[in-house]
Amino acid sequence: MARVALIKVFTGLNLGVSQLSGELQRAGHDTRLIYFKDFCPVPESEAHRYQRSDVTGMWIAARAKQMNCNTYKPFTEREYDLLLQTLRDFQPDLIGFGLTSVSFKECAETTMRVKQHFDIPVIWGGAGTVLEPERALQYADMICMGEGEELIVALADAIDAKRDYSHLPNLWLKRNGDIIRNPNAPLVDLEKIAIPDFEPARTVHINDNRIRHNVYPPNLGRQYNIMTQRGCPYSCSFCIESVYQDKYGKKESLRRRSVDIVIKELVQAKERYGIKAVMFYDDVFTTHPKWLREFAPRYKEEVGLPFWCYTYPRTTRKEEILMLKDAGCVSITMGVQSGSMTVLKEYNRPVPPAMSVQAAQDIVDCGVEIFFDLMTRSEYETEETCRETFNFLLDFPRQVKTVGFYPMTKFPGYGYSRKVEQEQRTLTLTDADYNYYHKLYLLTRTQLPRWLVRAIGNARLFRRFPSLIDPLLPKQLPFFYLDQYAIDLEDAFRSASGGGAALSEVERNAAPRPSAEPREVGSDARSAA
Repeated sequence: MARVALIKVFTGLNLGVSQLSGELQRAGHDTRLIYFKDFCPVPESEAHRYQRSDVTGMWIAARAKQMNCNTYKPFTEREYDLLLQTLRDFQPDLIGFGLTSVSFKECAETTMRVKQHFDIPVIWGGAGTVLEPERALQYADMICMGEGEELIVALADAIDAKRDYSHLPNLWLKRNGDIIRNPNAPLVDLEKIAIPDFEPARTVHINDNRIRHNVYPPNLGRQYNIMTQRGCPYSCSFCIESVYQDKYGKKESLRRRSVDIVIKELVQAKERYGIKAVMFYDDVFTTHPKWLREFAPRYKEEVGLPFWCYTYPRTTRKEEILMLKDAGCVSITMGVQSGSMTVLKEYNRPVPPAMSVQAAQDIVDCGVEIFFDLMTRSEYETEETCRETFNFLLDFPRQVKTVGFYPMTKFPGYGYSRKVEQEQRTLTLTDADYNYYHKLYLLTRTQLPRWLVRAIGNARLFRRFPSLIDPLLPKQLPFFYLDQYAIDLEDAFRSASGGGAALSEVERNAAPRPSAEPREVGSDARSAA
């Protein structure tokens, strides 16, 4: 039996390390799950008082106030001591880090600390590793360059048996100053992967100079996060899935677990953890109509909990939304990203705005709560395209909610990032321009008559003085469905302000989804190790 410590720097979806722990446990190895440090979301005006991730985590909240979700209190010597003592107590044979680009710098710092005290191999995996493998190998002894389930078990087996593991597929490692780049392994069979391990007895959480043992992963609350499939039928250039499609092929990359396996996992989670809701983090849940028709009645009968999922305009069909509602779906998020066809084409996302309007209306008509995702601050936006988005949102059903907007993030290696670099694109609109348009976008979500919202958008006075729009906007945005993270966010604000009162409702309601990480992750377990 090998002992493997799996570390997640900054709590987020946590699916990757939990999946790998499940694989190792099933194979007879021992694991420890360590969640090290939390982000501390704060208003952008206060962000200078905190440390920042290298990847900006801006969030446009109520009244277009800018929040930064990727800020954190400095890592302290006390926290490092708690981490090192946890590792000493566990005595691992292998230490793994699961990371995205958001936590790259902090994982590097933590790895260097760990390696000062432990002469055992360290492996990195996750989207951040796949995107920048050579950089990752400056810190880790080895990295996982694909899906990690089979590799982590093979690696633990080899370490336990004291066998050479330098030839394992998906593994890159350093030997005598050189990098051994083993070939990619085939994509895993999702029917054969283990149920993720969220067992509190194996979980440690370190933050704010404190250690907590026997905890359910801190982001979950009373929810259960699950993915029934990996991959996406679409290829948006700003998403990690387009990178995986380039690596494995689009058709091969998209796979879905059987209804039997999914229901088994959820029933077990319900019995073991007392969950009250389910969050399906599939990139697009509403694919594979045959699968949905089998899933819906079984979920209703055997699980029977309210759930949330993602949809996409092209896969939103009214009859299936009604079926999912009957099964327990109470909330859906639909990606829109822009109301300008010009911009959407640049994203390799050619969805006619009219199709998004109809899909949203169908969900509203079915009586299911709906949120939408919108990205702004893109290098392809102009005054004209922002005006197109405003006009689109005037046609978009006002019942569709938002918890705020994402600015575009240029992750390394993405098609969008390469395109911007090749074309030498830069932002053409100013912060003041975006402040104005963000307020107009939010104004379309109010109950004001459409003619009045349009008139405000056409009035020069409001363009010159955007603050005049503020009294017409709500002071807070709606919570994301059953969002325990929003409750945790209030605690984070209180802690960030020195233990005093929580900040205003505007800041408290600025939470995005339960994960504070940008949507780089895609299938989080796909490349974690």
